[in-house]
Amino acid sequence: MLNGLSIRSLPVIFGRPEAPVTDGGRIVLPAGEFAQIANGEEARFIAYLEFLVGEGRSRGNHVHARRAEALYVVRGRLRARWADVASGEREEQVLKGGDLVHVAPGLAHAYEALEYTQAIEFSATPFDPLDVTPYRF
Repeated sequence: MLNGLSIRSLPVIFGRPEAPVTDGGRIVLPAGEFAQIANGEEARFIAYLEFLVGEGRSRGNHVHARRAEALYVVRGRLRARWADVASGEREEQVLKGGDLVHVAPGLAHAYEALEYTQAIEFSATPFDPLDVTPYRF
């Protein structure tokens, strides 16, 4: 796995958990799912993303020099690509609902829907358009 990239599938708990969930998890109750995607992390940027299937609908395709960000896939599937711009090393994976990805500065990233997908992006750093450099995969 690329340095500065972490991917974790949040554990699924059916019913009321026996102990408090403090490090992320998906709790499935009769009323619906509760997903804890961050606890104790600062979030100064939060965005909802909808990914539609089709040619030319990839999101991202850029790199940040200073900003780390996380992406939580609520539902659906994405083809994810990352590249370390310093080393040229690349990685590709399919993300699915329940996956949480942390991307460090210097890792270019792009996400393409394999099916209708919803996600949440968050970062401790506010969005700065001057910290976005296009990157072609």
